[in-house]
Formats: sequence, C-alpha cells, structure tokens
Amino acid sequence: MSHRGEQSKKIITFADRTTMARLNDFINRIDFGPLQRYCEEHGEPYRYVKGECLVAQGAVCRWFAVVRSGYFNFCTVASDGSLCVTGFSFAGEVTTDYVRSFLFGKPCLTSIIAGEDTDVLRIPLADIRKIGMTPQQALFESATSVLLDEAYRRYLAFYSKTPSERYRDLIVRCPEDIIRLPFNELASYLSVSRRQFLRIRETVNRK
Repeated sequence: MSHRGEQSKKIITFADRTTMARLNDFINRIDFGPLQRYCEEHGEPYRYVKGECLVAQGAVCRWFAVVRSGYFNFCTVASDGSLCVTGFSFAGEVTTDYVRSFLFGKPCLTSIIAGEDTDVLRIPLADIRKIGMTPQQALFESATSVLLDEAYRRYLAFYSKTPSERYRDLIVRCPEDIIRLPFNELASYLSVSRRQFLRIRETVNRK
C-alpha cells in the first residue's frame, strides 16, 4: 500500500455508506453494488496524498475506487486558471469519472483531487468494464439516465436557491463530512468568495 505517515482516519465501508446521508445521494440510485463488492474484494489498497490526482482534467480516468477514509474534490479549471470545486466524494462512496470515462471512455472534464491524505481500494477501470455484469448495457443506460437527471437538478438548484440555502442543504446531507472541509473549498463549491462564505456560515450557525 502506498502511504505516507500513520493512518488515523476512520475507515468507512459500503455498508456504512448506505445508512448515511451523502452529498452524492444520486450514486445510490445507480446499482453499483456488484462493482463495489468486487472492488472491496479484489481492490488494490492505495493512499492518495493531499493534492494528488486520481485523474487530471483532460485525461481518461484509469481507476474505479472505493473511498475508505479522507475525501476527493471534483474540480474544473476556471478562465483565470484557478480551480473551481464542483463536488466531493467522501468515505464509503465510489469514485471515478462517471460520465466521460466510465460511460464513454472519453477524457474527463474535471480533475479528481485528494483533499487530504485519502485511502482507497481501487481497480483499473478497464477491468471493471470486463466484469460479467448482467445485463451490462442496462447498467450504462440506467447510469446515463440518473446522471443526466442529477445534472439538471443541480443546474436548477444553482439558479433557484441562494448560496445560503445550498449551504444548509450540505449541512443536512453530510454534516460530519463538511466539518473538516477547508472554507475555500466550500466557498468555491457555493460559487462565492471566502468572505461571503464566512458571512453565510455565521448567519446559518446563529439559526
């Protein structure tokens, strides 16, 4: 196992994840169960150090991973060269580039970056595609439909909800996870400045 330092973070399993409210609840609507179990039984333990990419924007993702501890940021590059956080993947969740690499074998439009030292069990994505899913095509069709629906829901939420409302949604859906997230990552996810986020956080915490 590749790692630096001693592991001190709690290990979360797939079974644990099913009992927890998650930011990426849409994943529960895709039946990754057989793939997840295969990864947990045969996956390679690996530690991504903070800042290390599971995949970089513009590359085809090579890995299907189960996050055991830590978390990943999904990021895209803004016009000024800065990274914009578009989502997170926490302990107990599966992580890969679902839309482009997993479904179509195309380069990612985002980078998946370890937000802290993050332990995973990982399987090459090419091997995942070869597993005898029955029927495999049904999985891809289902995943495509769910991901399109989720993208549209998030698009509407961005325009119909204020940053404060979206921050409250985060607190409700993954309260334990967001406690350790840096303020700049949360601000980026909400598309506000750090100063604006601190005001939002103060207001929400008072209620």
